[in-house]
Amino acid sequence: MGIPGLTSFINRNSTKYLENLDLKDTLVIIDSSALTRFLYKKYDGQTGAFGGDYDVLAKIYTDFINLLTRCNVTPIFVFGGAYEQRKMGTIMSRISLRIKTYSQPMKSEECMPMFGGNVIIDILNDMDIPHINCDFEADSEIVVLAKLLNCPVISRDSDFYINTVPYIPLDKIILDLDSNIKVMNCQVYKVEKLLSEFGGLNLDYLPLVAALLGNDYIRQNTFSSLLQINSGGFNFGLKLERSIEWLRKQHDIKSAISNMTYKLSRNRNYIENQINNIINDYKNMNSKYLSFILQYKKMSAYTDRLRHLKPNGKSILPPWLEYNYRRGTVNTEVMNIVTLKKIFFKAQIEDYKKVPHYKISFKIMRSIIGLLFGKGESIPTVGRKDGLNIGEYKIKPYITNPYVPLNDLNKTELVYRKNIILNLVGIKKLEGVPKDMELFVLILIYWAVYTNNNIKSKHMHALIVCAIIFNVIKKIEIDPKNRKTEDNNGKSVIEENITKVNKEDCLEAMSVLSNYFQVSQYYNDKHLYYKIMHSFAQFQSCVYFFMILNSLLDFPFDQCRIEHFYKGTFLYNLCVQMENCDPEVFVSSKLFEKLDSINNVYKSIIEHINVLLPVPKKRATVSCNTGHQ
Repeated sequence: MGIPGLTSFINRNSTKYLENLDLKDTLVIIDSSALTRFLYKKYDGQTGAFGGDYDVLAKIYTDFINLLTRCNVTPIFVFGGAYEQRKMGTIMSRISLRIKTYSQPMKSEECMPMFGGNVIIDILNDMDIPHINCDFEADSEIVVLAKLLNCPVISRDSDFYINTVPYIPLDKIILDLDSNIKVMNCQVYKVEKLLSEFGGLNLDYLPLVAALLGNDYIRQNTFSSLLQINSGGFNFGLKLERSIEWLRKQHDIKSAISNMTYKLSRNRNYIENQINNIINDYKNMNSKYLSFILQYKKMSAYTDRLRHLKPNGKSILPPWLEYNYRRGTVNTEVMNIVTLKKIFFKAQIEDYKKVPHYKISFKIMRSIIGLLFGKGESIPTVGRKDGLNIGEYKIKPYITNPYVPLNDLNKTELVYRKNIILNLVGIKKLEGVPKDMELFVLILIYWAVYTNNNIKSKHMHALIVCAIIFNVIKKIEIDPKNRKTEDNNGKSVIEENITKVNKEDCLEAMSVLSNYFQVSQYYNDKHLYYKIMHSFAQFQSCVYFFMILNSLLDFPFDQCRIEHFYKGTFLYNLCVQMENCDPEVFVSSKLFEKLDSINNVYKSIIEHINVLLPVPKKRATVSCNTGHQ
């Protein structure tokens, strides 16, 4: 939620309303959605044009958390959940805007990669940093936690300017992720300064200030007549001044609401309900999620003081699934499906002349819906339908035989849960693949089948090389012990080849492969660009929904860490180079020439996938032109 014009007004008058602060030795509540978008735009905005360099994002997020740790700042990351029905008009407008933005690749800094906000979850779990997935919007929960824990909020949402918690805007923090500083210089905002500038106001009236100014639920010009402001113009300072001045004249909150709404000719009941919702959020001092957050070791000092506070509500998810959802290992899309009975597709850069990238995932969605609801009606989906237009498709649930209710899914045999995914992919078993690569290989096979990307596809070879970089080369380059050579008994050909990879080959490989990590000069070749990007958008869609399915089955396969399998800039550049040649010949003779230990890993993966693909294609020898024509 946001108040249009408020952030710009504060920035124009920052010397009046903001004061310097050395951030250290404190708790802080972080609006995770705002943070991930801010860090992406600040440090990695360009690579969104290629679907995301998730390894770069992972490092940025890790460096930010380490910076907080050096300053003895304990962060609590709060993630939003499902969309709220009352905000659906705003949601649809934003989806439409994103589709139009993503259709213009030159504006890549505005295009958050599909997993841009998800990468940080695994990092937080790795580092045991307190975090929580909310059921719905996070704003009110962020405020409650800040009040209960007596600490500031970090965000970029203008709503926090009309609240009593100390607020640190992200763009008011001096960030130096590479330094060893132990104090973060920033600026903090307190609403009392704003109110005093306009003659003061009882803090109980703050929710009505937000209502008069307008937000995602109440249109900006709703109270223009009341405030005697020309609805056609916009002077935020005047509007704020008139709002505070008008509220000072009111007898009490109840009469103020009545005076605000009695002349409204349209939607009076709706507006009153929205005002009351804002007031209730403002007054709320009971956190639904505090007890979960207090379970983290870093919160032990606060447990005794706050253990008396009890959560005010139950989750609609089964306990085992709720726990995983709170930790973020279950995607918030699940809460959208459960509460709204809809699926909302994320916009991606793709070929907008073709069918939407997400259609390839319909079969996966059918299984997801079947697990969540069992037998039932079709679920509508919302996303791009044709061109830049928003539309709906309906997805029927697929019921697994034998059917097991969601409450009991985690208690079923591992083989039952694995078979749900194997049957979906179309294979009977998966052997000979390292555990941390199993789900990636399954997704790769499904994607290949439903996009006709056979074993000769340059996209497939690029994805396999990318997986080798992060799961083999980089690991051994950093620590040769990652080969795990102590016991080769029972290992598959792929696993045995990995144990034979040496550090020297890894160092040499990275010197060759790093040339593909920079933004390509062929970015402006629109035909080639869309041709390459569309298949990768389809692949990311498959990863997204297979990860959701895997989580609903309580992880029969190790979950994908997208930063270990997808680096968009590299994938795009490599596909450009392989455009007019046999990709296997290119990789073996160009990338891994004389690097036998790595070449053997690559060839064994290709051979294994070729066997697993339902219809192996006959290979043909094609001369390889290593340059782009």
